[in-house]
Amino acid sequence: MTVLDNGVVSGTSEEDAPDPRDPLIRLSALFDEGSIHLISPEDRSGVLAAMGRVEGVPVVGFASDARVQGGAMGSEGCEHIVHAYDVAVRERVPIVGLWHSGGARLAEGVESLHAVGRVFAAMTRASGIVPQISVVLGPAAGGAAYGPALTDLVILSDQGRIFVTGPDVVRSVTGEKIDMAGLGGPEPHSKRSGVVHVVTKTDTDAVLHARRLAVLLGHQGRIRPDSVEDVDFSGL
Repeated sequence: MTVLDNGVVSGTSEEDAPDPRDPLIRLSALFDEGSIHLISPEDRSGVLAAMGRVEGVPVVGFASDARVQGGAMGSEGCEHIVHAYDVAVRERVPIVGLWHSGGARLAEGVESLHAVGRVFAAMTRASGIVPQISVVLGPAAGGAAYGPALTDLVILSDQGRIFVTGPDVVRSVTGEKIDMAGLGGPEPHSKRSGVVHVVTKTDTDAVLHARRLAVLLGHQGRIRPDSVEDVDFSGL
């Protein structure tokens, strides 16, 4: 395998092919080439956080690591997210979360639930101070469903799913037969619940939309309004 200059691993065979769920790969797609700087260690916490630039605009980002326990959020991973928020608020820059998580690591017990609550508290404190953008690239279940909903803008990939409890629980409680797409996919969240603002056909498009929005919102409160070109919001 080959490690590129921007830190992305390039496979030389099918066996070597990089896992697209790798948070470093996803964050590298968000940031300008060569600008990514990790602000959390690469560990087994299930979360990776970084700072970089998007078309020259400084941005903080974090990504769930779906390869580790389905991206479940443990106390250590949650601390990485809280730290990312602290950096974004201190630097007054947008923060982008790339979500692919099964929720809290219930095996950690109350400690994990408390840590997830700390993430929500950090999001609430940052509200109105820095732009918060969520990109849902896979399941965002349980505690991970509340995170994106607390942010300013939510982008949902075609394979993204946002729900607190899955189809099996819904079926056992209500008797309704429903699949993951019908429960938490683009159709219900873009047309009925209002949780999602932008729906895309691919993960790549979802990240590109996040880049555009981060640039659009990245200069808040620091520029003269008459210096900004008109933007066609219908194209977002």
